[in-house]
Amino acid sequence: MSKKLMLSGGCLRSNGFELGEGKYYGKASLVLLDLESGEFSQILTKTEGGDNYPDEHPNLQFTAGCIDGDKLWLPTDTEVHCYSLPDLKLLSVFSHPCFHNIHSAHVLNGDLVVTSTGLDNVVVMDIESGEIKSILNTQGKTPWHRFDKAVDYRLVHSTRPHDSHPNFVFKIGDDLWATRCTQEDAVNLSNPDDVIDISLGGDVSVHDGIWYDNKLIFTRVDGNLVFCDPIEKKVIETYDPFGGALNRPMGWCRGLHVEGDIFYVGYSKLRKTNLKSKIKFLSKGNFKYSSGNNSLVVALNIRTRKVEKVYSSPDGLIDAIYGILPFNYD
Repeated sequence: MSKKLMLSGGCLRSNGFELGEGKYYGKASLVLLDLESGEFSQILTKTEGGDNYPDEHPNLQFTAGCIDGDKLWLPTDTEVHCYSLPDLKLLSVFSHPCFHNIHSAHVLNGDLVVTSTGLDNVVVMDIESGEIKSILNTQGKTPWHRFDKAVDYRLVHSTRPHDSHPNFVFKIGDDLWATRCTQEDAVNLSNPDDVIDISLGGDVSVHDGIWYDNKLIFTRVDGNLVFCDPIEKKVIETYDPFGGALNRPMGWCRGLHVEGDIFYVGYSKLRKTNLKSKIKFLSKGNFKYSSGNNSLVVALNIRTRKVEKVYSSPDGLIDAIYGILPFNYD
């Protein structure tokens, strides 16, 4: 079992909401969480943009990455960084004009697969060169049906509203799948009619897609875990780790890492948003703090169905959590 976890995310600008969409986060943050002591420590930051970002107020955050051998693939909104482990030496950076609001990067069958969330596409790349092999629209349409291929979208702050808002990819057999926040489902990118309805009509955004015990586990932003049968493509169970508890964490639930029977679940600090429908779940429960927690990691024993520990981050270290990964080094 891991003694430490890496949390990838970002820190909110104090005036981010006033600046507008695509300008909320001013510092990309990779944080180490010591599971024994509960201590959070900063291990990597990015506080400046560059050629692949808007000139003013770039949205700076590390989103959901992955570990492939001794390498960490860690995306920002417009780039994918490759670092060696455990020293976090930067080895390479891949970026393309079709990258916008990247939510995740995955290594699947030797390819690097990136969710270009702002363009509703999934981009498949050569892992060595970064060359694009294919671009897949998450509604089964042509990748450029509503965007201009000649535009460098890395320099655009926002493309909202998104038609599908893909945020995470995984494979079922040979098929590549993506979760979609707008449709609140997961879709087979080879056959867009083949879907898993994760929210079950509940109008609650979904994230992740982690294999566990021959099942697929998704997070919902309201804090529920959704267990799905990958063969039947159906929800088996929707589980709330905090049940009917009166004092429950409040946050945007996203980010999941599983070790044995322990599920480590991320809760981002809530921020102001114009998309009120996405946070209407807040009116349906009793929460511990009316103003919102700092970001949290919840350790849930899925066998006993008990929350074993809640780790609360200190102020200003990481407000949004996108991904949780093990750090198995001394």
